Amino acid sequence: MPEQKEGTDSAGTDPAGTDPSGGHATAGAEHLALLAVGIADFALERLRDAADRGRHLLHRSDLRDLLADGLNDLRARGELASRRVTPDTGNHLEVMACRAAQRAAAADASGPAHA
Repeated sequence: MPEQKEGTDSAGTDPAGTDPSGGHATAGAEHLALLAVGIADFALERLRDAADRGRHLLHRSDLRDLLADGLNDLRARGELASRRVTPDTGNHLEVMACRAAQRAAAADASGPAHA
């Protein structure tokens, strides 16, 4: 077990509240509190910016078209994501090529087309 300096407690601070290097033990807590306040201020600033962008967006004259385009994009992204998750579905181009090949084979089997 490491030796403890005389006049300090088990955490390495003396009863007066200073650590062995001469700083205050509460300085760490104050540093963390200031860091938390800074993070909160940054988050609130980002939230204010997002609210301002939303307010400007509501004043656009093409809002209906913008929302329709956004919904179409989200639907397309959802389709792509679901295809990534379910690997048993075929690639669209491969499926279309197989269908074309089947139609060509069926046309060949039924005989030449009448001119």
